[in-house]
Amino acid sequence: MKKLFYSVLTVIIVLFTSCKSKPAAADGEAAEGEETYAVCIWDRASLKETPEEKGKWLESLSLGEKCEYLDETKEDNSGTKPVQYYKVRLSGGKEGWVQATLMSLNSKPAAINQNAEVYSRPDLLTKTNKAFSKMDIVAVKTTDGDFIEVTGKRKDGKWVETGWIKAVNVTYSDIDIAVAKFGGKALKIEDEAKKREAIKEILDNSDFSNSIFITDLYEVVNAAPAGEATSDSTAATGDGAPATEAEAKTE
Repeated sequence: MKKLFYSVLTVIIVLFTSCKSKPAAADGEAAEGEETYAVCIWDRASLKETPEEKGKWLESLSLGEKCEYLDETKEDNSGTKPVQYYKVRLSGGKEGWVQATLMSLNSKPAAINQNAEVYSRPDLLTKTNKAFSKMDIVAVKTTDGDFIEVTGKRKDGKWVETGWIKAVNVTYSDIDIAVAKFGGKALKIEDEAKKREAIKEILDNSDFSNSIFITDLYEVVNAAPAGEATSDSTAATGDGAPATEAEAKTE
């Protein structure tokens, strides 16, 4: 009887030890067997057939688009600087290679829902002089208390930056992210008539009607007669992104 008792006890101890010894997936990392996602953090990033600068172009990725990372990374040394590429699969099933600096791994897309102060660490004492603006699109990498680590281009920035902001300052809604993208583009248009036309196109799209940003776009349209620039719309424009990846690389 005692032998049976000790045998059962030994089995229980071994099983308990084995369970404890398995490392859990780190915050932001996919657990074994789970898909790993990547978020595009630069609009019109090129999906290429091969991981090289001269690789055949397949199509463009949208800012904020989420795709599956296929766990392959390659480096292209054909140019003046080595460039890393990630192999990804788009939502439609197409696969290809994207420049690594234009993607954020183990992240999820979000849109800034109000101006958000940037901190260098998840601590109020580390506030910087930078901030993300309403309708900026970011990739959320990890969480620490009521802070989240994000990466993306600020309206006032020239290139992608990483920092910590308060978690309440983002929305993860697909509709909000889409309206933030198209609304942000519309607000950058200098010609007031064309700007209003672009915003009206967004407002007339019933798929976007539930976005939290719709009210902001209505305010811009109704702010002043066509031809008169408003301070709000000017402030919302910020710096534009380079039109091509080539320009992005030179910055």
